[in-house]
Formats: sequence, structure tokens, C-alpha cells
Amino acid sequence: MARRPSPPRSAASSQEVTDEQLDAYIRTRLALAGVDLSVLPDDDEDAPADQRRIMASARRFLRSTPGAIADFEFDPMGPAPAIYPAEVSAWNRG
Repeated sequence: MARRPSPPRSAASSQEVTDEQLDAYIRTRLALAGVDLSVLPDDDEDAPADQRRIMASARRFLRSTPGAIADFEFDPMGPAPAIYPAEVSAWNRG
């Protein structure tokens, strides 16, 4: 089984991650998943998707979302997390 690459260091770490580092990480992860961005146009605003927009979106995601997920604190003494909290609250009504 191929080893997955580690994500680049977050912006909160001691050094800022460059676009080039993120691009290499993104392209490697996509290649491991069998996705080839080279079949898309480089930069075409009339196309539904192009390499420039996909890479920019992936960089924004990696710079924001993983930090929020890593910072999430689960309260082990609190209620169990639920996929559909509204349904759980309906079950708990007395």
C-alpha cells in the first residue's frame, strides 16, 4: 500500500507554507487518487473548471479548514456528537 504524503505545515506553524509547496502536495494527493488535472484547460474562464481555479480552491481549503478541524475540542463528558442533531433532540424530549 502506498504511503500517503504528509500535509505541509500549517500557516500556524513556525514557517508559512508556499503556494508551490501546497501545489506539490495537492497534485501528489490527486495523483494518488487517480485524478489528472492536466486534462483540464490551464486557465479558461469559459470552462466549467480549469487547473488555476481548482488549485486556488484547494490551497484555500488547506489553509483554512484543516486548522479548524485540528482545533476542534471534543468534550468526552458531553453528549455524543450526532449527524442529525434535530432528530436526537426530538428523541430526548420527555
